[in-house]
Amino acid sequence: MKKNLFSGILSGVALAAVAGGAFYAGLNSPVEVATPWQSIGGCGAGGSGGGSGDGIKWIGQGVSGGYLEVEAFTKYTVGQNFTGVSFTPHLSIKPTWSTKLGVSIPWTSHSGEVQYRSNQIPADRTTGGVGDVSIDFSKTIGSGGAASLSASLSIPTGQYDIKRGTDSGKELLPSSFQKGSGLYSLTVGWDYSRDTDKGIWLYGLSYTHPFAMHLISGENEFNDSYWKDMEHKGDRFEYRFKPYGENDLGAYTPPSVGGSIAYGYRGRPGIVQSFGVNFSVPLGVAWINSEKVGTYDPRPDPDHQAWSVAFAYGIEFSNADFPVFLAVSLPLHDKSNAADPDDEYDESPMRKWDTPDWSDFGQQWTIAVGIKGSFF
Repeated sequence: MKKNLFSGILSGVALAAVAGGAFYAGLNSPVEVATPWQSIGGCGAGGSGGGSGDGIKWIGQGVSGGYLEVEAFTKYTVGQNFTGVSFTPHLSIKPTWSTKLGVSIPWTSHSGEVQYRSNQIPADRTTGGVGDVSIDFSKTIGSGGAASLSASLSIPTGQYDIKRGTDSGKELLPSSFQKGSGLYSLTVGWDYSRDTDKGIWLYGLSYTHPFAMHLISGENEFNDSYWKDMEHKGDRFEYRFKPYGENDLGAYTPPSVGGSIAYGYRGRPGIVQSFGVNFSVPLGVAWINSEKVGTYDPRPDPDHQAWSVAFAYGIEFSNADFPVFLAVSLPLHDKSNAADPDDEYDESPMRKWDTPDWSDFGQQWTIAVGIKGSFF
C-alpha cells in the first residue's frame, strides 16, 4: 500500500541516525553570567514537549548551576467537542558544557465525542494514563553557541489499542484518544538564534520519521489476539523492522517536516515575552485502523490535514531559582477533504492543499503552565 512512498524516504532514516532533533533543541546552550540571552539560544532553553502540535516552546532566561534540571509542563487543550490535559516532566543532565541528555514521561487525559461514521450515533469517551516516553540529546555547535543540533526518540510505551463499548461490541478508539502511537519516532533538527538589542530571534527546522520494529519477537504483537483468526503472511504480521510508520493495528503515520520562527522580548526586568509561529507538513496521507476489534481494515484518515500552523504567545517570570512560564497556542489548518463516497480507500482527496479552515479558527486553544528547577 505504501511501499513506493516509503522507499523514497529511507534516506531520511539514515540522516536521522546521525543528526539532531527538534523537541528539545535549545536545552544545550552554555550559560555565562555576562550573556543574559545565552540560556535561550538555539530553541529557547527547551522544547518543553510541545512539538509541532501546539508550537509552545519555553523561551526565557531559565535556570543554571545544577547538575540535574527539571522542567514540568501542564497543558490544557479545549476544542468544540473535546478537552485534553497533559503533564510532562522533563529531566536532563549535561555530560559536557555543550551537550545535554534528557528524558520526558508524559501523563495524558482526553475526553470528547467519538463518531466513527456519519451514520452512527456519537458517544462520549474518556481515556488517560502514561504516554510514549521520549529520550533526547542535543549539542551546541559553533564558537558562539548560537546553533544547535539535537535528536529525540519516542518509544512506544503508551497503550494504543484502548477499547470502549459492550462486551459483545467493543470498538477501538481513534488515535487522538490513545495514550500512545504504537510506533518509534525519531525527530531531528537544526536551530539557530540571533541576538538583538532587547531580545532574540529563534529559527528552527525539523524532520520527524516514525517507524516500527519488533527485533526480538519478529512479529505483529496482536497475532495471537486480534488477528488469531487471520492468515499471518506479509510484513504487516511478520517483521523485525519496518522503516515506515505503520503500527500493528494498521494505522499509518507519515513522516513530516516543520519550521518555526519566534521572537523573545526582554524589555521589562524579570519578564520575558515571546511570540512564535510553527508550521508543519506531513509527507504523505495518514491512515487509520478499523474501529472494529479483530478487523484489519486500514483506510485514509478523513480528518487528515495537509498542513497546519500554530501561533503561540508565552511569558516567563524569570525567577533565578524557579522560573514560571505561561503560554497560549492557537492552531490553524487546511480544510479536511471528505473521502470519495465510491472508494473510501482513495487517498487522493486528502493530498490536496486547501485554503485555511476559518470556521475552526479560534475554536481550539491550548493553555500551558510550566516550572523549572535546577538541583545538585
